[in-house]
Amino acid sequence: MLDFNHRPGFHERVAGFIDAALDVERAGQAPRDYLGASRLGVACERALQFEYAGAPVDPGRGFSGRILRVFEVGHALEDLAVRWLRMAGFELHNQKANGGQFGFSVAGGRIKGHVDGIITAAPPELGLSFPMLFECKTMADKHWKACAKSGVAVTKPVYAAQMATYQAYMEGTVEGISHNPALFTAINKDTQELWFELVPFDAALAQKMSDRAVRVIQATEAGELLPRAFAEASHFECKFCSYAQRCWGGA
Repeated sequence: MLDFNHRPGFHERVAGFIDAALDVERAGQAPRDYLGASRLGVACERALQFEYAGAPVDPGRGFSGRILRVFEVGHALEDLAVRWLRMAGFELHNQKANGGQFGFSVAGGRIKGHVDGIITAAPPELGLSFPMLFECKTMADKHWKACAKSGVAVTKPVYAAQMATYQAYMEGTVEGISHNPALFTAINKDTQELWFELVPFDAALAQKMSDRAVRVIQATEAGELLPRAFAEASHFECKFCSYAQRCWGGA
């Protein structure tokens, strides 16, 4: 129910100015014109098609100011993780010598990815091998606990697919990165607890994601609509998809 008598408090008004500024900043960013490798593990290929095609999101399904703040806090925490690991004796490179993230571009620029970092050394006591991919995520407490209990591949398969894809495509420029496990790092946003997991390269998963990317790109450019991942719009993933109205209102 709408409360027509509600008057925004001072904190809401200040936050509103911040959110409006973040909206303006995001609107000024160039739209992505490629298929992001970090997204290849999502359940629905039709959603990936809409993303690749740059389709407008459903009304009211864009990122709110609060979500944009969540993203920025996550980036700040990831920078802290890099600092902490370096202090602990890791040689972690998250910027190229000439600036910018390490990454790759394949299929004529249609598929791209940007990695959080590459580790080339660590305390010898850990017995690690290099180079190794570094991937960092921030999670709410319940998700962090699930990940720490069951592992990233079980609880966050999108992240596992992302790492496998990165290891496969980065091999061309960082020789050996697919031969060594990736270091997956998760920061608990509520408690600042840290979870570190060594994730071996999954060649079969990387191939599956590469095949999926080709399928999405070819179908989209041919004007063909790939099937939905779920049979009913009531599925929880469809409920939160930015393209649910477009998807279920169409074919």
